[in-house]
Amino acid sequence: MSKVIEVKNVSKRYKLYRNTKERLLSIFNRDKYGEDFYALDNVNFEAVEGDVVGFIGTNGSGKSTLSNIISGIVPETSGEVHTRGSVMLIAVAAGLNNDLTGRENIELKCLMLGFSKQEIKELEPEIIEFSELGSFIDQPVKSYSSGMKSRLGFAISVSVDPDILIIDEALSVGDRAFADKSLKKMKEFKELGKTMIFVSHSIGQMKMFCDKILWLEFGRVKAYGEVNEVLGMYEAFLNKWQNMSKKEREDYKQRVLSEPANSEAVKNDNEVQVYSDEALLLESSDDYTTVPTSRLAHIRGGQSKVYKAPNSEEYIPSDEFKNHVYHVTKEANFRFDKYFLLSTEKSSETGTIGWMKEQDVQSHLYVEVDSDEKEGILKGIGSGSKEPWGGKKQLAYKDLAVFEGQKIKIVKTVLIGKNIWYQGTVEKGKLFWLHVNQLENLI
Repeated sequence: MSKVIEVKNVSKRYKLYRNTKERLLSIFNRDKYGEDFYALDNVNFEAVEGDVVGFIGTNGSGKSTLSNIISGIVPETSGEVHTRGSVMLIAVAAGLNNDLTGRENIELKCLMLGFSKQEIKELEPEIIEFSELGSFIDQPVKSYSSGMKSRLGFAISVSVDPDILIIDEALSVGDRAFADKSLKKMKEFKELGKTMIFVSHSIGQMKMFCDKILWLEFGRVKAYGEVNEVLGMYEAFLNKWQNMSKKEREDYKQRVLSEPANSEAVKNDNEVQVYSDEALLLESSDDYTTVPTSRLAHIRGGQSKVYKAPNSEEYIPSDEFKNHVYHVTKEANFRFDKYFLLSTEKSSETGTIGWMKEQDVQSHLYVEVDSDEKEGILKGIGSGSKEPWGGKKQLAYKDLAVFEGQKIKIVKTVLIGKNIWYQGTVEKGKLFWLHVNQLENLI
């Protein structure tokens, strides 16, 4: 499948001003006045032909901003966006002129899309029928409810048959019957292999309709992957978020924003480095394209290979790299196989060991949940590892029996697949990772 949407290192910066005077002074010195606010910060993702990608995140996470940038309505401050084919954004009142009637808006929008008057005349009855606006079609749009505006925008957008369809909360207003009708139309588009982006707060609609999920958090990519995995993590996060006080939410936000976007771990002296030609490792070719991801992986038993690139015949045996956990920082499809780029760091530029076929590794989506301090009691079972879900070569404590009944201070929580892992320390000892089942009385 070829790429239809490509978002590379996209950021969107706005200026926030305290008063009118500061806004006026910024005309003469923009850098001096106003506070920078990043609605998006270094966002990367790709969609191929036929993908249906859901955008999720709490209010203010940047979902609509990213939708508007992809559709060409809003320019990015930095980075690149590439789309193939025509793009239509469906949002409440998007692209509608309030002073014109519904019929006049149909004509105006279709003219802007390059349709001739004859083509518009042929399309118009279909659009009006789908919108179910009846006699309201000849009334000014400013008299419409939000649901009626959404109907008109949706009807126009699906009738002009775009290559890429972006639906931004357009089904969250209006009646259930029209929402069901719209979803049916979207399913028809999906069957035709159209690429779609679906922005909604409805987890149920996401599960029913999407193939992949992009989770945005305060303008940054938190996770991007298969529906069930990402939505499972997001629902767990929402349960926690909804129970936070206003101050706790603000503290959490500040902790997230204090870390550089796409931050990378510092290289250590003991890291494994197989291929030094990083440019080749990260470069997309005519044969494959790379997609950022965030997973952890173990190399399975048996004979397998570590490749220099997905389309390379150069490889080394994987034996010496087994019994470790690795970060999967990128993935690529080549011919009939999916490949993962494995690294000892949360980086695709340092610590890489090379590419491996998906079937040769066991992997799960990896999400850093929080850095809130907690306490628990160790059951004294299993081992403690230097890395979450670590291998035999990464043990911090071979046997935790000596710590049975002791209190552990937890400093970090991550989610690996559907399993929670904690990083903590016992009485000023070294930090180590353990599974939630190795704890009790967690506070």
